[in-house]
Amino acid sequence: MSATTSPAAEGSGGGLALFWAWLAFAAACTAVMWVRPGEETVAYHLAWASFALLYGIGNWRLRVAVVGVALCTVATGAVLVVRAASGVLPWQETTEIPLMSLLIFLVVWHVRLRQVALGTVITMAERERQLANDRDRLTRLTSHELRTPLTIARGYVELLLRRPHEPEERRDLAVVEDELDRLGRVTDRLMRAIRLQGGTDIEWVDLDALLTQTVERWMQVAERDWVLDARGGSYAGSAERMRATLDTLIENALRYTTVGDSIRLTASRGAGLVEVTVADSGSGLSADQVAAINDMAGASAPPRDELSQTGLGLALVRGLAQARGGRLLAAIPPGGGALLIVQIPVDPPATTTPADLPAAPDDAVRNDRDAEAVLDRRLRFEPARRRIRAASLGRPVPDVLHAGADDS
Repeated sequence: MSATTSPAAEGSGGGLALFWAWLAFAAACTAVMWVRPGEETVAYHLAWASFALLYGIGNWRLRVAVVGVALCTVATGAVLVVRAASGVLPWQETTEIPLMSLLIFLVVWHVRLRQVALGTVITMAERERQLANDRDRLTRLTSHELRTPLTIARGYVELLLRRPHEPEERRDLAVVEDELDRLGRVTDRLMRAIRLQGGTDIEWVDLDALLTQTVERWMQVAERDWVLDARGGSYAGSAERMRATLDTLIENALRYTTVGDSIRLTASRGAGLVEVTVADSGSGLSADQVAAINDMAGASAPPRDELSQTGLGLALVRGLAQARGGRLLAAIPPGGGALLIVQIPVDPPATTTPADLPAAPDDAVRNDRDAEAVLDRRLRFEPARRRIRAASLGRPVPDVLHAGADDS
């Protein structure tokens, strides 16, 4: 059996020092067995118990362990055989020799299995780290290679549109501009999908600030009645994944709304969860779509309609939430439209050690007055027809927010 641990780690200087210490102790136990006839039992078992204790710590090479076991078996076994031959011990006591050797073999076998498993975990972790780095490079490269020619092409189309043209030529240029816009949206979705697969680093995320920045960014490109009610505080997660999640849900809401419709983003916390919702007043969800989205196993895809895209966006969002022990839900709010809810635990995953995270911020849960002040400061500007208003923080969150929700 070969372990995947490196030779440098296996049988290192510190491990060999433990081996020599055990061998000296086993020799001392053998000497005690020889000088105290009839009292061999305690010393015999101490020699082997010390091997079982130190072998897993020392991580000795298999050849070193076999040599040590053979020496101890011969030395202690010889004492037992001599005592049985002289009548001090019954011959049945010599059965301890093969039985103890078998027991030690099982110890060695299980420790070697553990070493193999540990080596595999280390290899997989290194491979995952490399994949994350490759994914990050791919994201940057893809973004540059796609966005740069699109930006140049759009610049030329806009320049041509400002020149006088025949109506038919202007229609053709408008088609080109529309297709470039569509290709830009596809590029954004591709970048978002890649980001959703990455961003696994756990950190304390200011959810309210992240929602505010997201709304400020989207309100510049979509004429909707934007409403923000951010009272989520901080949670342990990935800011990059949450940002990509919000972008996916907002883009989904934009497809089902028009100018004059409202899109509301809400963040709240309670019972160890942070809850982020994106609600819109658009054409809404059907009962079949809600049922498919709330399918915890994710076995069924939401029914398609004329506005549906690839259908991968919500699947990625669900995967993100489930990876953090949360879930994605859908509901139809009282006034119609669609309501999507992402619930994620506040605390870091069990696999994250305290050393991996800085101390939790003191303002992890802000009171209403502090939250209102922060929102007022960040949402001071109001571009024409693209306004965002901080919802009344004292107003309770509708019960439907806890009933389940999502969009396709």
